[in-house]
Amino acid sequence: MRTVYREASQVVPLQDIPEAWRASHSSDGPFKHDGGVKQGYLFRVDDTFFERFMGRFGDLFPGAPVVLPAEVKDSATDLLRRLLGHDISTLHGRRNRIIDVQPPYVLVATERSPNGQQIPIADVEAALATLRTAGRVQIHPTEVGYRSAFIGAVLLTLPGVELVGETPPVIAVRSLTAADTPAKSQETHTYEGDLSRPVTAAQRGEQSALRQLLFGSTTIATCALCGDAYPVRFLVAAHIKMRSLCSDEERRDLANIAMPACQFGCDALYEAGYISVGHDGIIVSSAPDTDGVLADRLESLAGRPCLSFSEDNRRYFAWHFSTRFRG
Repeated sequence: MRTVYREASQVVPLQDIPEAWRASHSSDGPFKHDGGVKQGYLFRVDDTFFERFMGRFGDLFPGAPVVLPAEVKDSATDLLRRLLGHDISTLHGRRNRIIDVQPPYVLVATERSPNGQQIPIADVEAALATLRTAGRVQIHPTEVGYRSAFIGAVLLTLPGVELVGETPPVIAVRSLTAADTPAKSQETHTYEGDLSRPVTAAQRGEQSALRQLLFGSTTIATCALCGDAYPVRFLVAAHIKMRSLCSDEERRDLANIAMPACQFGCDALYEAGYISVGHDGIIVSSAPDTDGVLADRLESLAGRPCLSFSEDNRRYFAWHFSTRFRG
């Protein structure tokens, strides 16, 4: 059995661990039924006890290794760009929306400041750094800056991260449990609820007009990014500037706001900021994290002219290049 041992920075007295936690522990753990301590070593603690213990005393183990989700390893700028145009909620349920990312600041709109306020990206980066090294971060102005509520909302969008303390709030990487480990034999799971539910949703009123303008009655069209021709059912009317951050006037600018992009990688790569279009109309690509299919795809697109670029839509491409492009 492989183990990693870390000493706490100070002793945790038994009386500081609530008796109810100890008494409710399973019988094969380190505690007696009355909450006392058994004699022995390497007892396994229950998941519930572990989460409670680390939620209260985790700060005493700053050097303990944690298993981080891949997204935590991204830079704060990349994380914030992925959240552009999305509503995120603070721990108190207040809505925040990221409307621009221009290092060294991110522009965040709230109910009180609908036009947005600048927040230093460095504050988000510092909170991410703490989460990477310690596996947890306290969401308080003295720890993460004066916009701690927004920073907490950003961190809670990460997979595998959860709120483990409330006064003050603590956000931590969720510990691995037995549920995360594939079992040798698993029971068959079924769903007994309604498979279809009525919903009310807003539709993009201009979408059909946009597709009609881009594709007309043709059945084959060309992707503006890779230059390949596909049946139009495999092409989308891709907004050059993110639609959720367009003004009503920009959304109505059907002749310039969108381009045809294929569903075989180009639309997703542009949306994620792996490719963009420079001021000269030439496609640029970011450096991939690893070699392989993604690197080959980016290399094949870089240097190509964007077939939809024009003086009339240059400003929309400029927005994408400065705000979404990973560089």
